[in-house]
Amino acid sequence: MADIDPTEITEQMRTFHAEDVAEQAAWMLHSRMWRTISARFYNLHSIDLRKHVKSIVKVKETINAGFDFVAVDAAKFADALQHGGFQPDSRERILGILPSVGSVAALATHGQGFRENSEPSLHCAVADDYCNVHLDNIGIRLGNYNANAPQHIADELIWQDKILPAMLKIGISPHFVDLLRRVHPVVPNLRQVTAVTKEWQPRVGVELDIARVRSKDASKQVRVYIDFSHACSNSTCKIFNNVQGRTYDDKSMIFTIEVTGL
Repeated sequence: MADIDPTEITEQMRTFHAEDVAEQAAWMLHSRMWRTISARFYNLHSIDLRKHVKSIVKVKETINAGFDFVAVDAAKFADALQHGGFQPDSRERILGILPSVGSVAALATHGQGFRENSEPSLHCAVADDYCNVHLDNIGIRLGNYNANAPQHIADELIWQDKILPAMLKIGISPHFVDLLRRVHPVVPNLRQVTAVTKEWQPRVGVELDIARVRSKDASKQVRVYIDFSHACSNSTCKIFNNVQGRTYDDKSMIFTIEVTGL
């Protein structure tokens, strides 16, 4: 790895990784986060991440927040992403005025964002001063931003990226915050299809992760969780039952084992 020019790293970006090349090399060798993300880049997109990372400047708490780094050449990294099939974030506005869900997600990105068209989804933020790569649990882009985007914003952009770090800053126990990382708010999204009827039932509530196991490149995943969300209110369920002749209920806890990527 090339020597680091300290003038390229702002004071805000400095961490214990930023000035020690040997420590960065050791982190890459032993970090599960680095191994998972770099394996996904290479296996799915033929991108060798090592060739684009000049220096690691900040390592976040989870793989869903990823890590920041100074790129060898930000423009070449962006070009490699597009050639590898990543889609650039869109900042479109509805009627040219109102921000769309996609533009809200893009505004949370430092620099230009690029996303995998898959789930889970690598999200890369590319800028001259520093870049970020992380793995979103929820893919939000299939051609245009779809109905998974609100779930991504509620869980990963607001709850995981804003609220939980703010709790740490005001002195709440890191052990308690780590426990809260297993909690995921639920808003209506495209994944809410019943296992038996295959019908879409929009729900709100929370999910609690019991365990989440990924393959080496996160292309496959087994997730065990408890779903505390509601498909409808009691009154709404009665209307559905009467009008459609089907049985809907208001049960608030479901134990789920989810296997993806097979």
